[in-house]
Amino acid sequence: MSKDPIKLTIGLGFTGVLALMGLISFISLSQMNTVTDQMSALLIETNTKLSAANAMRDSIRLRGDTIYDMSRTDDFIERDRLRLLLSEHGLRYRIARDTLYTYHMSSREAKLLDQLMVKTRRAKGLNDIVVDKLLSDMAGDSIEQDLKLADDARRQMLIGLDNLVQLQEDIATSVVIDARKYQESISSIILLLSLAAFFIALYIAQLVVRETSRKNYEIRFQATHDELTRLVNRKEFNKRLHKALNTAVDHRETHALCFMDLDKFKVINDTCGHKAGDELLVQLTSLIQNSIRSRDTLARLGGDEFGLLLEGCTLEKAVEIAEGIVSLIKNYEFDWQDKTFHVGASIGLVMITHDTRNIDNALSQADIACYAAKDMGRGQVHVHGLDDDHARMLNKELSWVAEINNSASDGRFSLYLQAIENLQRDKPATMYEVLLRLNDDDGTLILPVSYIPASERFGLMKDVDRWVIENSLRHLSALYKTIPGCDVQLSINLSANSMADPEFADFVISRLHQHKIAHDAVCLEISVANAEKNIEQAINIISRLREHDVKFALDDFGHGSLSVSQLKELRVDYLKINGSVIKDISHSTADKAMVAAISQIGRVMHIETIAKHVENVFVMNKLKDMGIDYAQGFYLDKPADIESRFESRKSSLQLSKKH
Repeated sequence: MSKDPIKLTIGLGFTGVLALMGLISFISLSQMNTVTDQMSALLIETNTKLSAANAMRDSIRLRGDTIYDMSRTDDFIERDRLRLLLSEHGLRYRIARDTLYTYHMSSREAKLLDQLMVKTRRAKGLNDIVVDKLLSDMAGDSIEQDLKLADDARRQMLIGLDNLVQLQEDIATSVVIDARKYQESISSIILLLSLAAFFIALYIAQLVVRETSRKNYEIRFQATHDELTRLVNRKEFNKRLHKALNTAVDHRETHALCFMDLDKFKVINDTCGHKAGDELLVQLTSLIQNSIRSRDTLARLGGDEFGLLLEGCTLEKAVEIAEGIVSLIKNYEFDWQDKTFHVGASIGLVMITHDTRNIDNALSQADIACYAAKDMGRGQVHVHGLDDDHARMLNKELSWVAEINNSASDGRFSLYLQAIENLQRDKPATMYEVLLRLNDDDGTLILPVSYIPASERFGLMKDVDRWVIENSLRHLSALYKTIPGCDVQLSINLSANSMADPEFADFVISRLHQHKIAHDAVCLEISVANAEKNIEQAINIISRLREHDVKFALDDFGHGSLSVSQLKELRVDYLKINGSVIKDISHSTADKAMVAAISQIGRVMHIETIAKHVENVFVMNKLKDMGIDYAQGFYLDKPADIESRFESRKSSLQLSKKH
C-alpha cells in the first residue's frame, strides 16, 4: 500500500524534529549534570579549604590560651605538659596549612596565604621566646612585653585567617550563584523545547517537579533540623511543645519535657578537638533515639544541650526513660584515636499538664531542674516541682536578677553604716563602712549574702556599686555642708564587676567633683580574692584614683595567697584582716601569730591595719596589745541606717561645739 509522500515527509520531518528535540533535551540535561558535578566538586574543595582555615584559627587560639596558662602557673611539671600541648597545637596548625597547600590557589588566595606564612614565622619566633623564658623561670615582669608581642602577632594571624575564610566564603557564594543561574537557563531551554512536543514537555516537567520537591524537602529539613545530628532544632522543638501544650489544655493529656546537658563533654573537645566532639554527639544521638519511643521528639538545642518531649507520658514512665538515658550515656564508651572516654548526662524533667502556664515557663523550669541535677552531683535526673530545697534555692537565686534590676528604682535599697573604732587613740570613731541592705516586700532587711552572689554572676554588681557610691557621697556631702571639717570617712566595698569596668574610675572622679567633698573622705575596699584574680585591673584603678586622694583598703587580708610583692604594687592604705582569723586569736596560737605578722607587715610598709568581726572585749584587748590600729565588729558598734547615723553625728558635733 502506497503512502502519501507529503504525509510521509511530514511524518519523517516531525519524527526528525522530535528526535532532534529529544537529543537537545538529553544534551541539556547532561550538561546540567556535568556543571552540577563540577560545581559540587568546587564547593567541596572550597569547604575543605574553609575547614582547614578554621582549624588553623582554632590552633592559633589554643596556642594563645596554652601560653597564657603557662604564664599563670608556677608548676614546672605543668609548664612542661603545656609545652607539649603547645607543640600539638602547632602540629595541627601545620597539618591544616599543608592541607590548604594541596589545593589549587588563585593569585589572591596565594597572596593571602603567603602573607599569613610571614605572620606565622614571626608569631612562632615570639611564642618560642616566651616559652623559653617561662621554662627558664624568668621573672613575670621580664616576659610581660614578650607576651603582649606574641599576643599581637597571634591577632595578626587571626586577622589574616579571617580574610582567607571570608575569601573562601565569597568563592563558595559565587559558585552557588553561578550554578543557580546556569540551572535556571537550562530549565528555560527545556521549558521552551517542551512546548513543541507534549510528551517531551511532560517528561521534562516531571523531572523538574521531582527535583524541586527534593530541594524543597531539603530546605524545610535544614530549617527545622540540626545539621550535625539531624535532630529537630530549637525552633521546631518549640513548635512541637506548643502543640503538646494545646493537647494538654484542651484534652487534659500529660506530657514530659526533659532538658539534658552532657557532663564532661568539654574534656573531649579540649583533648581531642571539635571533630571528636561532633562525632560523639552523633553517636550519642543515635544511642538515645534507639532508647525512646517512636512518637517522642529528641532535639538538639545547642552545643551539648538536648531537649526531649515525651508525648502522652506519665511521670513514672518519663522518669524511667530519663534514668535509662542517663544510664546509657554513663556506660557508653567513646573511642577516639586509641583513647577511650566516658561522659555523663544530667537531666531536668518537668511535666506539661493543663496547669502549665506557657512553654517558656516549662523550659525555664526544666533548665532549673537540670541545674539542680548538676549541682547535686551530676549524672542524675531531677524532677521539677518535687519538695527539694536545693532546687528552690537555685530558683530563688535566678529570681534575684529581676529583684536587683528593680530595687534601685523601687527604693528598696538602703544604706547602713558600721563604725571602725581606733584602738590606739581614745577618740570617737570617724571611719565607717558602708553596708548595703535590700528591703523585702514586707520591709524585712535582706543581707547581702542572699543576693550578691547572683548579682555578681549576672554582672549586676557594677550598677549596684554605682548606686551605693552615688547615694553614699550624696549623704556625705550633706553632712559636710552642715558641719564643715567633720572628718568623716566612708569605706565602700568594690565588686569584681566594677573592677572590670573601664569607666569606673571616671565615674568615681566625676561624683567626687559633683558632690564637692574631700576626696580622702572616701575609701574603696577591694577583697583579696578579687585582687588576686584581677591584679592588673586593681593596680590600674588604685593608681588612677590615688591621684585624686581616694584611699584604698585590702579586705579579707590573711585569707588567700597574695604575695608581699603584689601588696607593694597595690599601694593600699589599710589592711582589713579576715574575720575568721580574728575571732580565734584568744585561744589559737596560729591565728594570733598570723595577726601579729600582719601587724608587723603593716608597720613596715606604713599601712594601717583594721581587724574585722571583733565580738568581745578579750579579742579587742588582744588586738590593741598587738598594735592593730582599728577594729570593727558587733561588740564595738552595730550597723545603723545612714540617715540616723549622720543625724546622731551632727547632734554630737554640735553639742561638743557648745561646750
